[in-house]
Amino acid sequence: MKRVLIDRPLHKKALAELESYAEVVKIYNDDKKALKDSIKTVDAVICSVALKMTEEMISIAKNLRVIGRPGVGYDSVDIKAATKEGIPVVYAPNGPTESVAEHVIAFMLMLAKKIEFVERALRKDGDFGIRTRVTGMELKGKTLGLIGAGRIGKRVAEIAGAGLGMKIHIYDPFFDKDTDLLKGNFSLVADLNELLETSDVISLHIPYTEDTEKFIGKQEFKRMKKEAIFINTARGKIVDEQALIEALKNGEIQSAGLDVYEKEPPDPDNPLFKLDNTVVTPHLSSFTDDGKMKMGMAVVKGVIDVLEGNYPEFIVNSEVWNKRRK
Repeated sequence: MKRVLIDRPLHKKALAELESYAEVVKIYNDDKKALKDSIKTVDAVICSVALKMTEEMISIAKNLRVIGRPGVGYDSVDIKAATKEGIPVVYAPNGPTESVAEHVIAFMLMLAKKIEFVERALRKDGDFGIRTRVTGMELKGKTLGLIGAGRIGKRVAEIAGAGLGMKIHIYDPFFDKDTDLLKGNFSLVADLNELLETSDVISLHIPYTEDTEKFIGKQEFKRMKKEAIFINTARGKIVDEQALIEALKNGEIQSAGLDVYEKEPPDPDNPLFKLDNTVVTPHLSSFTDDGKMKMGMAVVKGVIDVLEGNYPEFIVNSEVWNKRRK
């Protein structure tokens, strides 16, 4: 029987599927020694972002035939090292789409209506008079700027356009210009600065790579409207966090909704958690029951496909297939 290591619980349906096929090694406590010892012997690993599949980890995994990531991001895996060792990396890009898109919309509405701020004032201080001192914003007719428009970005655009009547500006050099998404209130913007200067809400939907590290920094925040809402559910390192803190403190932008951070887990005294103009969540935008089920089932299927010699639907390093470990 094959052996598969998981470092975080999978959805119960996905786990049942995996356990019907393989012996599942569960190490949920981040015990580095136990993880390394198991990595040396298992046939596959399904790893959360907490388990960094570095070159060192991959080099000691002599029996490893596939690495699975239950989500759209795979920056926690050294793809070059995996490819060099003949190990396919599979992932679940469709799984998080709806849950993350809805999370973005929730951030937009909470920040536009300043719900977190007024709810806290009423609940904590009994300040009913806050209603006369705070003014929200209607989103209908406002411009949503999407930096990146893959699966999640497109779904955000669909909801915001059809449901909220927003105009959508998209900055994405790799965007398919023939898509139906460009009908109606959707338009491509060739220049990032134009998007930053014209958008009322800006949402990040690009992967973290060496090229996108601190992609949004001090100069980018200065170009945004003072009334702008900034949202990041992608990866924390895409943003210069100190520049974001300063922009929020100095009133360069109105507010921010954040599900990801430059350091994870973030320090408890992170200034972002103390600001009145932020809504923060602990990197869980995809963690609905439906999202977990779709991500779990997809990555389990990908792992089993590879172990059975079948080409997986979603593979990061397709060039490794014909020279993969068997």
